Parts: sequence; C-alpha cells; structure tokens
Amino acid sequence: MKITHTIILLLIFSLSANAQSHLHNQFKNDLARQKLQGKVKSLTEKEYNAQGDSLSLRSVSGFNDSGNLVSFSTYSPEGAVLSRATFKYKGDSLVEENRYKADGTLNVKTTCIYDVKGNKIEEDNYDAGNVLFLKVLNKFDGKGNRIVKDSYNEFGGLFLKCNSKFDDDGNEISAKEYDSHHGLKYTTTYEYSGTDKEGNWLKRTTYKNDDPATVTEREIDYW
Repeated sequence: MKITHTIILLLIFSLSANAQSHLHNQFKNDLARQKLQGKVKSLTEKEYNAQGDSLSLRSVSGFNDSGNLVSFSTYSPEGAVLSRATFKYKGDSLVEENRYKADGTLNVKTTCIYDVKGNKIEEDNYDAGNVLFLKVLNKFDGKGNRIVKDSYNEFGGLFLKCNSKFDDDGNEISAKEYDSHHGLKYTTTYEYSGTDKEGNWLKRTTYKNDDPATVTEREIDYW
C-alpha cells in the first residue's frame, strides 16, 4: 500500500508540474506578452504630436530568435540617445531590467514576478541607490490582458489605479486612471489603423479625455 500511495503522489506531482508548465508556455516570451505576432526581430516606434507632424520620441526594441527582449533604447527627434536598457532572464521570464541614462549612469532597476501563466503580476522599481520607490501590481483576464494596474509609492500607499479594456485582438482600447481617493483623473482611448502581413498594428492614435494627444507609428522587422 505504501508503494501504491507513493506512485499516486508522484503521478499527482507530475501532472501538476506538467499543467503549470503548459500554462506558463501560453505566454512564453516577450513577443507574446506584448501581443506581437510572428518572429519579430526589431520594433521601432515613433511618437508624434496630436497632428502627427512633429516627432517627439523614437524607441527601438530588439528581440532574439526566441522572442525575448535583448535591447531597448530611446532617442530624441535629433537622434541623440536618451536611455537604454539591459535585461536579465530566468528561463523565458524577464526578472530584472536596468534602465540607464544617456550618460551611462543607472536610472532605474526593475524586478519582476510572474504567475504560472507567465503574466507579470508585480514590478518593483528601485532608484540608483537601490531604494524602492514604486511598486506596481497587475491583474489579468483569461486572455492575458492586463486589466488592472495598481501603483504604490515608497510608503506602500496606493496613489494610482488604472483599469483597461481590450478589443478581440488584444489591443488596449481604453484606460481609466483613478487617484487614491478613487477620483477619475484621465480617460485614455486608442484607435488603431493599418496592419502588416503578420497582423501587427502599424498606427495608433491616443486620446486623453477625448482630445487627441499623440500618434504612434511602427516599423517592424522580422527574422
């Protein structure tokens, strides 16, 4: 009987491990977490003013052939480097990101915690002195969309809550931000136009409280 019980327990642990592994693989890399389709090699996003005729920021993300981030940099309209980031992984999960200023000094270190599905449920942000100044707790729906983002200050106080909605393709279409007193601060909505051969959006217009705010255009290269 002891042998039988041991076998049953081993089977239970094995099934549990396989189930958790299967769930984790649903969101196995950064491309999946960012809702990017296909084997993306690089993603360039250009952010313009509301009229779309004045560039304000350019960011470039680089991915390896496993679909994980290996580089991220931001640039001024003139092409000067504003920031860059490095990444540390545990398996396919990004566990630490270090963001550097243009002069190469550390600006922010972010550590991440995931659930069994690979959703990033916690982000802890530290300054250059390794002092925690921002904690972000996230909640996701069954499709892996982040529907709640709660931001806490260095004292553990909630100062900002963001509730988001998504379309059937997993694109964020609205976000409502509330302060610590549950008062609505901003309503942000997004409109998308144009997709590439893989179905990734190429243009997004952002509205703040119904007023046009920015236009983002994408350039995507594939392996």
